[in-house]
Order: sequence, then structure tokens, then C-alpha cells
Amino acid sequence: MTATTGAPRFGVRAAVHDYSGVVVLREVDFELRGGEIHALLGENGSGKSTLIKVLTGAVRPTGGTLLLDGEPVHFATPQQAQAAGVAVVHQNYNLFPDLSVEKTLLASAADVPRRASRLGAVDHRSWRRQVQELLHRLGVDLDPRALVGALGPAERKFVEIARAMVTEPRFLILDEPTASLEPAAADRVLALMRTLRGHGVGLAFVSHRLDEVAATADRVTVLRDGQRVAERASAGLTTAEMARLMVGDRPQESVRPDTSTVRSEVLLRMHDVRCSDDGDAFDIDVHAGEILAVTGLVGSGAATFVSMVGGDVPLRGRAEVDGHEVRLRTARDAQAQGIGFIPEDRKARGLVLEHSCAVNISLASLGRVSTAGRVSRRRLLRRAEEYRNRLDIRMPSLGAPASALSGGNQQKVLVAKWLASGVRLIAVEEPTQGVDIGGRAQIHDLLREFTAAGGAVVLFSTDVREVLALADRVAVFRHGCLSRVHAFDDLDQARLTALTAGEDDSSAALGLRADGAVPSSAAPLSTPIPSSRPTVRMESSR
Repeated sequence: MTATTGAPRFGVRAAVHDYSGVVVLREVDFELRGGEIHALLGENGSGKSTLIKVLTGAVRPTGGTLLLDGEPVHFATPQQAQAAGVAVVHQNYNLFPDLSVEKTLLASAADVPRRASRLGAVDHRSWRRQVQELLHRLGVDLDPRALVGALGPAERKFVEIARAMVTEPRFLILDEPTASLEPAAADRVLALMRTLRGHGVGLAFVSHRLDEVAATADRVTVLRDGQRVAERASAGLTTAEMARLMVGDRPQESVRPDTSTVRSEVLLRMHDVRCSDDGDAFDIDVHAGEILAVTGLVGSGAATFVSMVGGDVPLRGRAEVDGHEVRLRTARDAQAQGIGFIPEDRKARGLVLEHSCAVNISLASLGRVSTAGRVSRRRLLRRAEEYRNRLDIRMPSLGAPASALSGGNQQKVLVAKWLASGVRLIAVEEPTQGVDIGGRAQIHDLLREFTAAGGAVVLFSTDVREVLALADRVAVFRHGCLSRVHAFDDLDQARLTALTAGEDDSSAALGLRADGAVPSSAAPLSTPIPSSRPTVRMESSR
């Protein structure tokens, strides 16, 4: 579907912006039309986030002109942009879990029904009726009285979109609306976007999921190094062509090594682990040189397991590192055992945003850049420069705060933090969420380099393609416990998707958890790991 003739238009012409002399937008044109979905693509650091800030009044551009229906406009604040009919939904959730849906929307409403008989108090009955009508128009089935904290990921994103629509904007900018969602939930959000398009709203859609862009967008604009390199109709534009436009001549995908790096040495052995009160206990080993991918639907226990490995959630079970039983109840416990943890919410829990990039890179290992308890600025900056070059971290300067970086570059800083610390195992949640296609390849290669040197990685990802690209073994979780573990070459996208959704597998009849894990009650089985590729290796239960 494309915008109709005479539809409202909003955008920017020849936008220029710099941060402390570092130019991030170079004469960029972008136009959004009512009744269309316009995808904005580009690598992390390409200028997308800054362009969104310019369009929504969060940043005043160094140069260029904002245009609304052909007339110049100026937004000094996001509130002015909102008053002009421009709303935004950010990538990370900005909700109050203890409030109901209707009260969450109330916080954004400009015109609230009030009761004259009660000195202007909010008429909650009338407001609930208005919220119900709005949700109905959006095709969203939610109880206005439901607590936000009790909603699933897709429903929470619906609430954020509904909150933005309370002001009845003509244009809505969505920054990575499906980044943290599994495929079924993402499809529901995309369907809501199509509904809004049908109501005449113009939507700008930022995403690194190129298949979603191809299926949803009417037009595509691509930024690279702060410049617009393409604007095209999406019809006939393949995901491969989108990727080429985004990264230019650089490699788009990491290359899986021909030989396995998995060693017989067990770095981490876990016994009688439970991810939920009613889930079965299981045992599992993690080998040196191995990437163990953990996946499953929301609530499957997969994310909880990786959090326990990283000490973010107290381990329910027992753990051995290098054959010695250890305590894993906090992140400090984990780090003391040579285990680092990269959380999914990097901004709130992974980085100290107000500190410099250099400090964040050394935050887990300040002792290595200190003498007699005093941090050496020279060593701190030298180390940061090393990882800046190695990981291609795009930052205004080493002293720039982490908050100034794009999401993908913030993720690279987190990876650098643990690589620099000397840990032997990294537990990571959604390692490339919100990272562009070129950055994904770099992070994948870095994790492989880490395991090739004898480290191990336990990662949680809901991206099936990422799991199959990285993993030596894949642990599938369902209903709060480990279902079974597969060698990567036993799986393809269709089978792994089906397994996470609940399709049965013949190995269940053997009582196996498969390839390195068994239920704690199962009979002992073992087969060795060959040097070429990891296959099935069962450990005796205790």
C-alpha cells in the first residue's frame, strides 16, 4: 500500500548535525507520508538515531530544514513535535509496571475527562471508555485495567504504541519495535503497524530485521556514514540488496570455521539445575572452546538459565568450575570464577552510561590499568583504543560517555569490557539485539575468536539464524526446563523453530536431554566428543 495523493507529509531536507565537531548527518533528506510505512535502515552509527532525534525535537540540527506539509517548522522540544502531530515509540520499554494500562495512557493524554462535581478530578469511568475505544480502533485486545507488569512483551509494545496514539498523531516513528520480540509477537506488532497505516498514519520504521522490512514497508531509505545512499520503493527490493546498501563492500556475514574449536576440557559443569519451581532438574556441561546457544520462547526458562550462569539470578542447583564446586548466586560470584555476564538490557544494567567509553571498557578489570590502587589514564586510554580499533567501535572520542553511542556500539563496548577482563566464560543475552548486519558479523567473529583461544560462551538468543550461525550445540528450553540439546548440524531453521514451539522429537523416547545434558533422573550414558565437531556426549547423573 502506498500513500494517497494529497496525504500529509513530514520530513527534513538537507539535515546536518555534528557532536563536538564529529559530523553524524551529512545533507540527509527524509520524507514521511501519511498512509505509508517508510523503513529507515543503516548500520549502527550510520546516523539513524540522530535523524530520529531531529525529527522528534530531541535535537536541533546544525543545518537543514524540517518541513510539515511543505512549510518550514521548528521543534525546540519533543513536546512541540508532539503538538504538531509527530509521536515516537522508542526501542526500550518506557512503562510503569505497577500501573494499569489505562493509567499508563492517562499520563500521556492532553485532554482528560474530568468531573466538575469533584473539583476537576479525573473521570476514570469516562477515561476507561475512551481507552477501550482506542484499543478497539487499533485492533488490540487488552483489558484497560490490566497491570502493565503482567503483560507479555508484545502487549507491552502495544501499550507503548497506544500511548503514543492517545494524542492522535499524524506521524509515528517506531525505533526497533520488534527488536526484543520472538517471531510470533513481532508479527502482531507488524500487524498493528499495518492497521495504523490503513488509518492514514505515516509510520517511520527503524529495524535491523530485513525480512520484516521487506514484508511491511512501502519505501526504504538507507543511511551509511551519516549520508543517505538510497531511497527506493520496497517492492522488488531483496533483503540481500538492502544489506549491500547498508554495509557497502564490507562482509555482511561472519564465516563459520570449517573445524570445531571445542575441547574435551569441561570449564563449567552444572548439576540438578531447575529454572522454575515445577520444571525438571537437569545436568549440563560447557566445554572450553564451545559456544552453547540456549533458546526457547518467552517463559521457557532459557533466559533464566543463562542469567544463572552469569550470576544475575541465583543458581538453583550446583556448579563446578575446573572440577571444583563453586557458589554462583551473584555476578560477583560469577566474575570471581572467571565468568562474565552481558545482560539484554545493556543501558540499564550493562553499562554506566554517564561514564566514558574508556572507563566502561575497563570497568570489570580496573586493577589491570592501575598501579597502587590508582588508575593510570594512559593505560586506560591505550586499552580502550585497542578495543575501539579491534571491534570497530564508533564513538566521538574515547572520553565520550557511553550514552552518546548507538545501541550497537554500546553492545560492542560491553563485549570489549569482558574480553579485556580476562574471563574464561561469557554468558550473554541476545548478543546482537539492535545491532546492524555488519556489526552482527563483527560480534559473531569476536565470540568465535574468544572460544578459539580456549574460552567458552553460553548465549541466549531468540534469533534462529543467529543460533545456527554461532552454536556448536543448541539447548532448547520449554515450559521452564531444558527439553534437549542438539548438535548444530542436526538442525535447520524450520526444525529449530518447530522444536522451540513444542514439536516432539524421537530422542525424547530415549529419556535423553541429548548431546551433553541428561535429566537428573536418567540412566547414565556417554559418548566421546570427536575433535572435528561436537556430537552426543552424555554425563552420568548424580
